[in-house]
Amino acid sequence: MQMAMLMQVRTRGDVRRFAMAISAIVVIASIVLRYLVLPSDLAGATLIPGSMMALMLAAPIAYAVGQRLAAIHHLSAQLEHALHHDLLTGVCTRISFYGRAAQLGAVSCAVIVADIDHFKGFNDHYGHPAGDQALRHFAAILASNCREDDLIARFGGEEFVLVLRNTTLTDGFAAACRLCQRIRESPVVIGGRARPLTASFGVAALPPGGAIEIAIQQADRALYRAKRSGRDRACVYDLAQDAGPLPLTLAAE
Repeated sequence: MQMAMLMQVRTRGDVRRFAMAISAIVVIASIVLRYLVLPSDLAGATLIPGSMMALMLAAPIAYAVGQRLAAIHHLSAQLEHALHHDLLTGVCTRISFYGRAAQLGAVSCAVIVADIDHFKGFNDHYGHPAGDQALRHFAAILASNCREDDLIARFGGEEFVLVLRNTTLTDGFAAACRLCQRIRESPVVIGGRARPLTASFGVAALPPGGAIEIAIQQADRALYRAKRSGRDRACVYDLAQDAGPLPLTLAAE
């Protein structure tokens, strides 16, 4: 019970309630202890001043402890968020992605692998701070155009993976085309000037109970075909077109 109460010390109101509860416990304990160790007449005569003294000592200490517990809670929440979210873009980390993907259940999903076009050149031309801003901009567009229960993760660099729940391959391709258009129509502002940004997308199906890694590999193959076909587009995984080794020029990007 005490542990549950400690875990709920999060806000200023919680701190006050914690301090009041602890102070009340200390006062009651001091009264009980007084009657146990002192004669009843002496215990009654010192009841009020003794209780006031106990309250004056307990209240500030309990309030300080409550503030410390609230600070620990906020720090734990920040660490938990950092563990599961990419610090730059705010989307899921790779580890968090796989943990949540394991809980998808028996539903059909579409997997999308997205990659910003010519991002190395963008970084080289405008600088790494501008590249970071472009990544945040890109991730914000992905998040604002997906549903709350869809998964969005940054897998590294400029590559992102999305899982659209309860979505067919056809609808997943339509969503990727829509995202492609949103990126194209939403330049990133660098130094007060709008800089164009495009991305390529690969789409694959994740059947109920299917292996997420296989779906990601298939979507990645489709992404490379989108890159090879001119970028700024979406492609659906096709065994006939996407089998075989990747071209070295694309595999190295």
